[in-house]
Amino acid sequence: MVIPLEAAFIGHMVIDTVVKNSEMRKALGGTVVYGALAALKHNVRPIVISKVGTDFPDEYLMFLSRLGVDIAGVRISDKPSTRFKLVYKGEERKLYLMARCEDISSFDIKPQSVENKPVIVGAVIGEITKDALQYVAEKSSILAIDVQGFIRQVGEKGEVTLVPSERAAEAISLADVVHAELYEAKAMLGIDDPVKAGKALIELGASIALVTEGVKGGYVVTKERVLRVPAASTNRVVDPTGAGDVYTTVFTIEYQKSGDMIHAAAMASAASSFLVEKEGVSGLKPRWQVKRRAEEVLAAIEEIKET
Repeated sequence: MVIPLEAAFIGHMVIDTVVKNSEMRKALGGTVVYGALAALKHNVRPIVISKVGTDFPDEYLMFLSRLGVDIAGVRISDKPSTRFKLVYKGEERKLYLMARCEDISSFDIKPQSVENKPVIVGAVIGEITKDALQYVAEKSSILAIDVQGFIRQVGEKGEVTLVPSERAAEAISLADVVHAELYEAKAMLGIDDPVKAGKALIELGASIALVTEGVKGGYVVTKERVLRVPAASTNRVVDPTGAGDVYTTVFTIEYQKSGDMIHAAAMASAASSFLVEKEGVSGLKPRWQVKRRAEEVLAAIEEIKET
């Protein structure tokens, strides 16, 4: 099968330690991983640009390569790989940074990896430098940025909290598409209304803002339009990790292909709804299945007329 489109994903791949229901497991994580694997399901060849330490398991790299992810842009650093501990208690999740790899700069990005391609920037702990962002903004066909990694602050015991950040504002000013969960937008902007938060992100320079609220759905906001996008129906919610990453990736890819925000939003909602039904990336489904579920979302998307 010929894959007609390539997309680049920039950010740290992560070794996660997940603590849930008194059980502990290690897993491959990071926005670039969830995004790259979602892209494969949508017939897009993903190019990962990342940095990991010598402690990064070879089997993780082999797993990605065998699936068809281009890992030639993954550099090995003398610093340890980025590691998080995720502690779940019911619906609540606490995040701790255990180790951090070195930053990704423009020197780590080959021109052919990003030129005229959609690029999804998935920082997890502010690891992408300003010059790298400026470089991909100039070279890419469309630049999508998730704000989460730019507003994380680490406490003395490694606990991760969300705070306003000039780095986030700088990143958003370069983006064509920006994604934020509503609680992230509130932490950054002090706004807990999704439409107002979307408009504030647009004022910072983004062309399209995606503001999501988990099972409540989300909003797609531009200067001219506001779309309310319901969450697709799910059979169950097992693991919400990576849902925002998949939403951002699928929206960006589908929008690049079609130029249709409504179609892209429906596909993004459907793709992320499949993901949460299983642990890790095992919930990801092929595009044809996503498209079928997206039909119900498409019929329910509303355009909100501003007053």
